[in-house]
Amino acid sequence: GTKLRDLLAFCGGMTADAAEVLFGGPMMGQAQRDLDVPLLKGTTGVVVLTRDEVRDMAQSPCIHCGRCLDACPMFLNPSLLGDLAKAGRLEDMQAAHLADCMLCGSCSYVCPSNIPLAQLFTASKAAIRRVGAA
Repeated sequence: GTKLRDLLAFCGGMTADAAEVLFGGPMMGQAQRDLDVPLLKGTTGVVVLTRDEVRDMAQSPCIHCGRCLDACPMFLNPSLLGDLAKAGRLEDMQAAHLADCMLCGSCSYVCPSNIPLAQLFTASKAAIRRVGAA
């Protein structure tokens, strides 16, 4: 229940070039908008990134470069899954083996278009669970 702000102060505070605070790691970590958020039992780590370490997150259309295909350790097609997620085609995502995705974030990390593929897949998996529970 300790606030993130208090933890950072205990560690010496943030430097002047701090730009983003993540819960988790640099690839799959969730950016925190508020420093008054509590640390929970499931908080696996806190990472503070500098301005030089944070890239511009302006998203652009997929250029079908194939980097996400090469990066996927499960040999999935993240580009296709991303298109299906944006269209809300959950059944087609299941047929394209979304369940095999382990949400490692490699596809999002290598995407030159800054498409948040792992976040799309996380939301789609949650939507599939909700539909299955209904």
